[in-house]
Amino acid sequence: MTTKLQHTSGLILSGDGARCGLHESAHPRAAQRGELVRVRRGVYCDSQEWQALTPRDRHVLRMRAVAASGSQRLVFCGYSAAAVWGMPVAGPWPENVHIVASSSLKQRSRYGVVRHPVADTVDRVVERDGLFVTDVARTALDLVLASPFAHAVGSADWALWRNNSLRVGKAEIQGELERVNPRYRRRHAEAVLEFATDLSDSFGESLARGVMRELGFETPELQVVFGDRAGDMIVDYYWPSVNVAGEFDGKSKYLRPSFQVELDPGERVWREKKREDRLRRQVAGVVRIIWSDLSHGADLARLLTEAGIPRRGDARR
Repeated sequence: MTTKLQHTSGLILSGDGARCGLHESAHPRAAQRGELVRVRRGVYCDSQEWQALTPRDRHVLRMRAVAASGSQRLVFCGYSAAAVWGMPVAGPWPENVHIVASSSLKQRSRYGVVRHPVADTVDRVVERDGLFVTDVARTALDLVLASPFAHAVGSADWALWRNNSLRVGKAEIQGELERVNPRYRRRHAEAVLEFATDLSDSFGESLARGVMRELGFETPELQVVFGDRAGDMIVDYYWPSVNVAGEFDGKSKYLRPSFQVELDPGERVWREKKREDRLRRQVAGVVRIIWSDLSHGADLARLLTEAGIPRRGDARR
């Protein structure tokens, strides 16, 4: 097994090994044996540490590898900045790293790095965890412009979320939109920001709400409180026109009460059943939405239609 020089960031640089007398082939050979994972050219990570990382953390490590390989200060943007901020996105994290580049640069993508030429100056750059990234408002706008409607709503909602210590105001994101003044998808961004809210407590809730809008269903009220002698019940969605409540299941809230972690699965199911029984005494029905319902619009449309949710005919295309 080769001697490895471990950096605090989790990266192993071939150049450092060469300066200490290791042959230039030592790290590639260790990667072939499965001891190291090649993050990018000349940059490696211990394979066991790599396997323990989440997809988001692997993307951040790729960012650190890109930063360590260059001599200039890099500003990360888009999905890469979102990874550093902890902003949720739909789908897998991209393998390519995204950086801000001069608008005169012709080469857009090379060696695992996607360069985003911008005409405007990105003034609001923040150093976070040793990396320079666009601020939350600009990062949210970049994801809104790059994502389909429902996915964009999820990212925008997180940036606005009332309990997010990193939250920004909708006016800040709209101000970035005015400053950037994109040639394409401006109307899309305006529609997303108009629809976005600070009340959605999880990415799944936001995504489902966005799909509802795309399908033309009536927009529900959020986080409505129902109470009885046993206490308050807060529902994810409520349609007052038909007195139907809705919950998005199988999700992790951005912040989940600690007592739910301590309960065994059977006790959690029992408590949720008792809660729903209490809720059904006050509403005409309860519709439960799960992740698989969002995979195909027809499934969610059927579920909402059967629950009696009105369709307004303003489906987004």
